[in-house]
Amino acid sequence: MSLFPRKPQNRRRRSRSAKKSMDAWDLPELRKAKPKTRAKSGDLVGQVYQLNAQIGALENFLAKKNAAKSYSEQLKREGMIPPPDRHGVRRSSKKPVLSHAERRRYHAERSRAGVHFFVLFCLACALVWWLIESGV
Repeated sequence: MSLFPRKPQNRRRRSRSAKKSMDAWDLPELRKAKPKTRAKSGDLVGQVYQLNAQIGALENFLAKKNAAKSYSEQLKREGMIPPPDRHGVRRSSKKPVLSHAERRRYHAERSRAGVHFFVLFCLACALVWWLIESGV
C-alpha cells in the first residue's frame, strides 16, 4: 500500500461494456460513404449511385494506404527510419477521464494520504529530536 494511492480502495468502478467488433465501414475515411438507408429494390439508380460511392471511397482508402506503404518502403531502401504507424495506436499515457464523483473521491483520498504522511513525518522528526536531546 503506497502513501498516495491512485484509486480509492473501497470503491468499485462500473464495468464497461465489451467493445463491439470493428466494422470496416467504421473507419473515419469510409464513414462518409457508408449508406445511411438502404435503397428500395425498385430504385436501381439509387443503388448504383450508392455502390459507386462505396467503391470510390474504398479505392481512395486503398490508394492512400498503398502510397503510405510505398513511401515507407522507399525510406527503408534509402536507409532512413520511416515514421511510426499511429493511426490505430491509442495514447495510454493520457489520464483516464473520471466522472465528478470519482474525481471527488480521488482528491479526498489524496488529501487523507497527505495528512497521514504529514503526521508520520512529524512523529519521526519528534522522535529524532527526543533521541538527540536525551543524549542517546
